[in-house]
Amino acid sequence: MTLSEQVNKVLAYIQDIEVPANLTPWETGRAFYENFVPLAGEKETVFQIEEQTLLKDNHPIRLRIYRPNDTEKLPVIIYFHGGWFNAGSLETHDTPLRQLTNRLQAIIIAVDYRLAPEYPFPFGLNDCEFAMQWIIDNAVSLRINTNKISIAGDSAGGALAATVTRKFRQHTMALLLIYPVTDNSLKTASWIEFQNGPLLDLKGGIQAWNWYLPNIEDQNNPDAIPLLANDFEALPPTFIAVAEYDPLRDEAVQYAEKLKTNGVNVTLNLYKGTTHGFFQMGGYIDDTEVLIQNMSDFFKTYSNTK
Repeated sequence: MTLSEQVNKVLAYIQDIEVPANLTPWETGRAFYENFVPLAGEKETVFQIEEQTLLKDNHPIRLRIYRPNDTEKLPVIIYFHGGWFNAGSLETHDTPLRQLTNRLQAIIIAVDYRLAPEYPFPFGLNDCEFAMQWIIDNAVSLRINTNKISIAGDSAGGALAATVTRKFRQHTMALLLIYPVTDNSLKTASWIEFQNGPLLDLKGGIQAWNWYLPNIEDQNNPDAIPLLANDFEALPPTFIAVAEYDPLRDEAVQYAEKLKTNGVNVTLNLYKGTTHGFFQMGGYIDDTEVLIQNMSDFFKTYSNTK
């Protein structure tokens, strides 16, 4: 394994993170993950950032809306953050999403869905679907182009994005996945090779899935596990990014191949020398900029022609 010097600096930074004592294991993980924020670098100025709170079953779902300019009916990307279904927030992904909205010149709406283990599957997914429908229903007040709605997500958010896209395929122009979670078996070659990291490890993966899917009847549900789905007809063009030294690499590749076999137009990019999470590490890792540019090129191919 030949990690880049930039990735090694990130891993050294992460190794020095300290979190408060006397927290539950999931609270510890969340606090640890929130400390990744400085790795993303400086926050870019965005034309407008506003928040909206939805209510589902008396539970608030926060949305953060990034608007790159004042143009009417811009394309929109609904974004679901990563964090193994049990961590992550609007804050953990704020910096790269600022970059993404400016680069793509599209509105990005980030969704703060409920997290396991307090809210296991399907709570978080239901929140994401609820937000998606609300955005469609409120397109006029949001000033978005309903013919140019895309969905995106990283890691666990990639699993949510894949499922929401399947359910809303008639409304979705494109799907963008960054090292997505697609399988709960944890038995691919990359999981075996990188079971001790870097960044993610097998023990953490097992714990994450146990928290997310505590009910045995959900452990083969394609809405939770995208690789088990079979209804791929008429899915939109899909961009998938994978990191070379990531235990999730092979399951993302398997998902890409399954989509291709079912006639989906797939762009699969491998980022050599990188590890999981590099989308949020643009202050240290140059490949973050490469990834954002690749996403922009892919997105504009479809947003400019439909």
